[in-house]
Amino acid sequence: MEELPDISEEFIEPILPCLSLLRNAHILIYANGKPFWNEKCHLTLNVVPVVTYLLSLTMYMGNVFRGELQLEELAYVISVYVVSVQAILKGTVVVLYKKEIRTIILQLGGMWRTEHLTEVQINKKNTLLRRLKFCYAVFYWMNMIGSWQYMLAPLLETVTRKFILLQECGLLLPFSCSFPFDPTGNWGRYIGVYIFETYSMFRIVYVYLGTEFLMITLCSHLTTAFTLLQEDLLNNEPGNFENLKNIIVDHQKLIRISKELDDIFDKIIFVNLSSASISMCFFGFCAKVAHRALDKANNLVAVVSLTLPLFNLCDYGERLREASAGMADSVYNNLWYLGDIHYQKLLRFIIRRSQKPCCLTSLKYSQIGLNTFSAVLSTTWSYFSLASSLYESEI
Repeated sequence: MEELPDISEEFIEPILPCLSLLRNAHILIYANGKPFWNEKCHLTLNVVPVVTYLLSLTMYMGNVFRGELQLEELAYVISVYVVSVQAILKGTVVVLYKKEIRTIILQLGGMWRTEHLTEVQINKKNTLLRRLKFCYAVFYWMNMIGSWQYMLAPLLETVTRKFILLQECGLLLPFSCSFPFDPTGNWGRYIGVYIFETYSMFRIVYVYLGTEFLMITLCSHLTTAFTLLQEDLLNNEPGNFENLKNIIVDHQKLIRISKELDDIFDKIIFVNLSSASISMCFFGFCAKVAHRALDKANNLVAVVSLTLPLFNLCDYGERLREASAGMADSVYNNLWYLGDIHYQKLLRFIIRRSQKPCCLTSLKYSQIGLNTFSAVLSTTWSYFSLASSLYESEI
């Protein structure tokens, strides 16, 4: 991967795992320097399986129109299909906006501060960085462990029942897909299809996790920059116009970066919000109607794995808005009344701009915050109640 010039290691450290996850699915924000043929081979090994998997899943979805799927099976297929399409759409947005993402990383990295900070600023910055690391650890491991559990559980059940309990049972696959052959006709085809489905789904998981956490990390770094600037403004001495002008310039830069960040990720946020309720609802419904404890556990883990990134996104969106609006509070708490009229007028511009805080949006329409998370959960519960009522009426 190309090196990032003049960027603090403290700043880039949380971003590197995001770039690595995306690189596993051949979404390269920065070129990795591989030879041409290796590059094309890596692209083929990532794109072809995912496209083939999505087509086979789409063909299986066609059974809906032939009336061959029960409600509980339909819910399961829709959940997996929605998550797969969601990841592909988000990956497409990242590919289309690679240049803009690099620009934001360089701009934010250039403004990242490691020197001339007060003790309060150091403590606040370290607190936000620790929280980001903890968020990533929980987010990553819960999703990866949940993904492995979801995909290996059918294989373990098949092996246990056939070779340990000596029971007659079919060969179970992690996902229901349509193939031009019988995937469970013999053990060779079964293992091959199992590896294909697992490999393809993990490409999707890498895109899903990498995109989500890249968005959250950049939002967190932007929040940190606003928080440090608040302290600069709060501690600025009345009459120190040079320092105040530097603060105003940095404030304008952060506002511009915030707008650029939203211009890129508002499409991804729209995809998240428009599909999260459907996928969480149907995974929850599958957990309710499942007859086996293993299926219940798998679907409950899927619900948690989808809920956690949505909460993190809404939480960091809320923090960005509060940090941006907090510039006005710093002006209010500054000793502005000891300055002259010119000093007070400069501060007034900061207050007026802070009254329209920076935020992430869904296609510029709805601001993202904790209220958004509550609304999504409410919608999910409504869908879940409706699906449960339909299922119970058919029993």
